[in-house]
Amino acid sequence: MLAKGLRQYVADQTPMHMLLDAEATRGSVTNWDALSLLVFMWDRWNDVFRHDLTFVERSLVSELREYRNRWAHQQEFTEPDTYRIMDNIERLLVAVKSDEVDSIRRLRRESLRRLWSAEIGSDPGGEFLRKLWPYLMCGASGLALGAAIVAFGPSPWSWMLAVLVFLAMMRIAWWQTVREALHRHGPHECSQCGCIIYTERCPYCRPALNTQPREVREKGVRRPAELGHGLGSPAPDRDLRSRPV
Repeated sequence: MLAKGLRQYVADQTPMHMLLDAEATRGSVTNWDALSLLVFMWDRWNDVFRHDLTFVERSLVSELREYRNRWAHQQEFTEPDTYRIMDNIERLLVAVKSDEVDSIRRLRRESLRRLWSAEIGSDPGGEFLRKLWPYLMCGASGLALGAAIVAFGPSPWSWMLAVLVFLAMMRIAWWQTVREALHRHGPHECSQCGCIIYTERCPYCRPALNTQPREVREKGVRRPAELGHGLGSPAPDRDLRSRPV
């Protein structure tokens, strides 16, 4: 995918005489592999590619060459290495305006998902319950409201309204599940204690899983209103006379 994304760019940017000299020893540029393209870009950087790309892309070329050599020597890659490679390839292909950006972006996102699972971990049972409880709550509410509508409303309009109410409650449950999935990663507020946390599980609600001192865990990172200096809380009095003149 990297080779496919770079071939046309290298052919378009390289002057014809340089390209013919390189093809005399390496064959047609349409058959070059990723290593040949990266080596050619590195060797001809000052002559050709520095006018269109920056030093950032040059660093990406160098790093991708190194990872390719490690792969050729059958060195194992960790999940962070895999994500870094995918991210570097995507950045380089974006810089050269390649048509393969969408394909490598899908692979990079898949690598990010695997990296998140490997480093943070996930509880399959807890994840299933988090997705199930909105449907249980909204489904039970929808059935109760539907039964009340059918009992006190004229048929068949009451049945139609009951079905619409049930579908609306299922839509609310679906949206709640999607919203929790979108806001689960990154800094967010714990729904139980209100602390700002950076992991999936709150370390302040589970002191046994935290190795920090007790006073640090109890203090946490509270919202401004809980600290006493938030909105609507009076600011502490300050003695201006004690300020040095």
